[in-house]
Amino acid sequence: MTRFPLIALDPSGDGLHPATADPMWREAWYFEVYDPASRVQFHAYQGVFPNAGSGDLTAAFFVEDQRVHEIMKVDFTVPAEPMEERLNFGPMKIEMIEPFERWRIRYDAEVSADLLFEALHAPYSWAESHLSMENSSDHEQRSQHFDQFGRYTGIVWAAGKAYPVNALGFRDRMWGWGARRHWTSYIVMWAGFSEDFVANVSIQNFADGTQGLCGYIYQNGQRSLARHARVELQWHPYRWRTVENAVIHLEDRLGRRLELTGVPIGVSDTSHRWKHRRDHMLFSLGTYRCGSAVGHGVMNWAFLTEALRPNVYEADSPDPTTVVGNFETRKA
Repeated sequence: MTRFPLIALDPSGDGLHPATADPMWREAWYFEVYDPASRVQFHAYQGVFPNAGSGDLTAAFFVEDQRVHEIMKVDFTVPAEPMEERLNFGPMKIEMIEPFERWRIRYDAEVSADLLFEALHAPYSWAESHLSMENSSDHEQRSQHFDQFGRYTGIVWAAGKAYPVNALGFRDRMWGWGARRHWTSYIVMWAGFSEDFVANVSIQNFADGTQGLCGYIYQNGQRSLARHARVELQWHPYRWRTVENAVIHLEDRLGRRLELTGVPIGVSDTSHRWKHRRDHMLFSLGTYRCGSAVGHGVMNWAFLTEALRPNVYEADSPDPTTVVGNFETRKA
């Protein structure tokens, strides 16, 4: 049983989920880590469409900051039953050892890996921030998401050499699809500076003009939801879909304020790959700085068209309820 308090998550949330009738219903897993000591980066997004009997995998490895392997394949054959096959197709196999605690990731291709993710913080659900699509009474419009901060350990093998990994990183889970189809743009920026310092920001723009702000600050053993966030993006001067850097202003419900800067590393362009999406979507990790602190984490962004590509994201949390907790961390 997990040692973490679960907020807005069903105890079975880390397991497999039955699909609704929505043909685009999807279940997916995202893992990412950058080890600054060995200069190894790994990020992978594995998902299934049970109603279509198909699966997809986007994965990339960077060694000494150079891309050594990448796959973007969206037409794996993955039958709806048995459900366990969602975790094991193509070169990647993932295994839940203990829900909300430990996951094992194995990869078998020109680059191989055996990595263990061990949670350091409780999972964070977008439902905590009252994102409307997470709480919809219409199951076909509902989409569930949570992410979690932890430590990756293990080995990546590339070109006959073993690279040890021991670094902080994130994972996330989603199932459903629903109102996600109404996104026009979003940014996801999660920075892990230490076991006691994490900044988490996601701002989402929807076709009806509404916004969603999700995220939190974790410091001094307290996780407090984001109240306001502003993200200023500098786009690359000649790569029109690529973020060059970001400045992030974040305030939580305790009144704590942070200013962070972020630069993407190891970008994967997944634009217009999937049948259920029609946007420019790029995955990367980022190097983040906040004062003298340096960390790494997720830096992802998406937009439908260049006209809908924001230079500034700014949003407030619409819910006045303060959700603050003391969350146990487990030392690695």
